[in-house]
Amino acid sequence: MAENNGKEIYAPSANVLIVDDVESNLFVVKKLMKPYGMTVDTVTSGPQAIDKIKGGAVYDIIFMDHMMPEMDGLETTRQIRKLGGRNSNVTIIALTANAIDGVDKMFLSNRMDDFLFKPINISSLNLCLKKWLPSELIIQETCSQ
Repeated sequence: MAENNGKEIYAPSANVLIVDDVESNLFVVKKLMKPYGMTVDTVTSGPQAIDKIKGGAVYDIIFMDHMMPEMDGLETTRQIRKLGGRNSNVTIIALTANAIDGVDKMFLSNRMDDFLFKPINISSLNLCLKKWLPSELIIQETCSQ
């Protein structure tokens, strides 16, 4: 199970989309998500993410790579927000290796909700999921041994 300050989270009803142009990043993030029990979809581009949503997929959280060819994470986020429907307000978390001053303001001003730095720290991921997953989706939260 994933650990969060001595707590375990299990959310098998949650649906997550991971958007990253690097297959190995998708593999790692998907593996990190496994202990939470969530349904995880992956795509390798912004246009693929938009197509999934236009096709009717609904997500509780989208983890969005910041720097991708063709359409970066900022533009993909803007396009998702314009689509309307439930996903227009979905929580979008930027995934970035860009740890420079002011990056938080850039993500927030482009309608992303939060960000995680790569490589992803498990404690940061736990805190992010605890903060952004709707509480009704978390069916188990117990002290770890």
